[in-house]
Amino acid sequence: MVFCRMKIAIVSVFPPYRGGIAQFNEAMAEAFTVKGHECVGFSFSRQYPSLLFPGTNQYEDGLQSQFVRTEAVDSINPVTWYRCAHLVVKEQPDAVIIPFWTAFLAPALATMARRIKTLHPSCRIVGLFHNANSHDAKPWEKALTQRLLQRIDEAWTLSEDVSKQLEGQRKELPITTAFHPFYEHFAPLISRDAAREQLHMPAAPKLVLFFGLIRPYKGLEWLLDAATELQKSGEDLCFCIAGEPYTDWEPYQRVIDASPAPERFYTHLRFIPKEDVHVFFSAADLVCLPYSAASQSGVTAIAMHYHKPVVATDVGGLKEYFDGNPIGYSCAPKDVHALTEAIREALSAEPVEAASVATWNARFSWAAFAQKCLSA
Repeated sequence: MVFCRMKIAIVSVFPPYRGGIAQFNEAMAEAFTVKGHECVGFSFSRQYPSLLFPGTNQYEDGLQSQFVRTEAVDSINPVTWYRCAHLVVKEQPDAVIIPFWTAFLAPALATMARRIKTLHPSCRIVGLFHNANSHDAKPWEKALTQRLLQRIDEAWTLSEDVSKQLEGQRKELPITTAFHPFYEHFAPLISRDAAREQLHMPAAPKLVLFFGLIRPYKGLEWLLDAATELQKSGEDLCFCIAGEPYTDWEPYQRVIDASPAPERFYTHLRFIPKEDVHVFFSAADLVCLPYSAASQSGVTAIAMHYHKPVVATDVGGLKEYFDGNPIGYSCAPKDVHALTEAIREALSAEPVEAASVATWNARFSWAAFAQKCLSA
C-alpha cells in the first residue's frame, strides 16, 4: 500500500526502557516524522515483571522519548490492554504499528490489535516482526505468536529469513521485507588510545569485541574457543566481552581461565548504556558475532555505523548484511576453525576506503527503511 501523509500510532516500548527494541522504535518514529508523517507512541508502564526479567534493570537513566503520548500498557494486566486500545483509537490513526520480539507480550499485543480494529476498522494494523518467534521458542510461544499473526492486516520484517517463517504460518498475509537500519544516534568515535585508556586495556594488541546481551544463542563459547586457538598460534590479540549475562557466566569464565593467556580477556559484564557504547567500538579493531541463531542484529547496525569490520556467522538474517559488504566477513556457525580463520582474515585485510563503506551503509539507512515500508 502507498501512504500519503499519515498519523501513525506505535504500541511498544520506548526510552527510557533500555535495549535495542526501544532504540529501534524511537529511531523509526523519527524517520517517519522526517518523511512528513505524525507519530504517536504508546509505551508500557510495565514491560516484564521483575521476577521474570533476567537483567538488573529495565530502564536506562537519562533517556526519554519525544513521541510517547502515554505509558498505557501493563504486560500482565489485561484491563490496560483494552484501555490502551481505546486511547489509540481516540487518536484516529491511519496505521497502528505493533512491534513483536517476544511471545511473552503476544497476548497483550494480539488483544490490543483486535480491539483497535474492532473500534476503528479503517486503520491498518501492521505487525513489525523483529523475529518470527522468540529465540529457542517453545510450542506454547509459537501458538501465542500465531494469535497475533491472525489479528494484523500486514507484516513488516527485517530479514528474508523472518519473512519466510511468517509465510509458513499465514500464507495470505501481505509481507514487506525490509532490513534493520544502521543506528546513527550514538556518540562519535574517540581515538583508539583514549578509548583503551578509559577501559583500562593495553594500547598495542588488536582487539576483538563481543558486544551485547550474553545469551545462549549468541554463541560466545565459540568465540572463546576460537580465541584460545588464536592464542595458541601466537596471534597478538586481546578480547573484550561487553554486555550483561542473561545466563550463567561461570562456564565462560572457565574457558577463559583455561586459555593460554587469560589476562588477554577483558570483561565488562553489565548492560552498556548509550553514552558508553562509542567507547567500546572506538577501542575495537574487529566486532565478532558468533551467533548460533539470529533474525538480524542491532550490534551489526552499530558496528557498520562506526565503519568497524565485522565477523559474523552465516545464520538467519545475518547473511543478508554481508553479501558485498566491504568490511563484513561471514563463516559457518558452531565451527571454531571457520571462525578462527575468519577473524584472521578480517584482521589482516587492507583498510577499506571510508567512501566505500558509506556507500554500502546508505542502503541500510533509516530513510531507506521508511521509504520501503511506507511505499510497499
